[in-house]
Amino acid sequence: MRYLNRLMGALLLWMLAGSALAAALPEQGTRENYDLGTYQILLEGVPGTGGLSYHMEFNRGGTVYIEKKFNGEDLAETHPFTRVGDEIRILPVGDGLIKDFDQATLTVLDHDNIAVSLNVAGESLKLMEKDTEFTLYRWYEFQAKTHILLTLIILVALNELFRLVKWSGFAFFVGLSLLLTVFVWPYQGVAYWFKWAKIYSVVSASVFFLLMRFTPLHKYTFAKLFCVGFLALNIAEAVAQDFTMGFTPNLLNGVAGVLSILTCYYGWKGIKADDSPQKDMVWPKMTALWIIAYDVWNFVYVYLNFPASASAQLMVIVAATIPALLIKEGTWLQARAYTLAAWFMFYFTFTEFYERNLWIFPRNDVLTYSLALLSLVLNIACVVQLWEFRKQRLAQQQPAAA
Repeated sequence: MRYLNRLMGALLLWMLAGSALAAALPEQGTRENYDLGTYQILLEGVPGTGGLSYHMEFNRGGTVYIEKKFNGEDLAETHPFTRVGDEIRILPVGDGLIKDFDQATLTVLDHDNIAVSLNVAGESLKLMEKDTEFTLYRWYEFQAKTHILLTLIILVALNELFRLVKWSGFAFFVGLSLLLTVFVWPYQGVAYWFKWAKIYSVVSASVFFLLMRFTPLHKYTFAKLFCVGFLALNIAEAVAQDFTMGFTPNLLNGVAGVLSILTCYYGWKGIKADDSPQKDMVWPKMTALWIIAYDVWNFVYVYLNFPASASAQLMVIVAATIPALLIKEGTWLQARAYTLAAWFMFYFTFTEFYERNLWIFPRNDVLTYSLALLSLVLNIACVVQLWEFRKQRLAQQQPAAA
């Protein structure tokens, strides 16, 4: 009971992170006395081109350093700006590549928010038309990094809660998700259809895995096939995005993803609910190498296509790996579904808080090429490993020499 209370307390801490951290911020003065600082925003970009983010540091000397990450590109340059009252104008530079704010009007709303109207057609900047008007959120480094760390801690704790307390998974993924679907999620401003498809697919998979654990469903071949098929389909969706982007690192990582699909089937017929008190859904033959190769591939996919989300997604990825490698072997797929679904539910419930507290990792050609190559090498190693397993199995099947 003490362990359960700690888990529930950790969940409550996560859900209240936004208000708790916001309360620690300095008091606000009058609007005229606001000092500009660091602001950022994550936008969807045109579907198929990956995410787009702006990270902007306003300096007292009248310059603003702008980082723009989009469509496989990373731009950074410094522009002059002027401020009259609440109105800000970012001035163009002669040979500048970031022209997004050349005609924009920026209005200081309060200490933490700047309203932006780009005053250009969204198509010209590879934006959806609705994203030509947005709000820049003030960025607090400590708050953002604390948010990312809490994501890891709470997801690991939730996974253990769902393992140890039978009713908790059904209450969370069925009861809570139904309540949020009706009363919260439709009003959070999430428009991209793929995100909606993703949350309901992973929540549904989590419920399916609960049924695998606590009913005879795990004894049926079709149910085991669904498990590996769900995994392969999710990898395939990301591979399609990488190939659509077309940049060399994306193509390398896309090939790695194809190899991940080809090797993920190993031992799938052994998926079952084990005999432990927790009735964990285990995949005994899933190897540590495959899990690590998948983790690297998945992180690289997000890093290349949705760089602003890479820090949070890294924590989500690691949150499934820690239980599978350090707490109970064979439970990775179960943990992956639970932690990913819980994170999506958090994102849909606290969308603005999440986007205010993104820690955007640096990105350049050296990093993207190096990580993509690492992803490819690890997944090639998985192919080699399975080939070795096959050779060993064939050798054991050979009749003993007379």
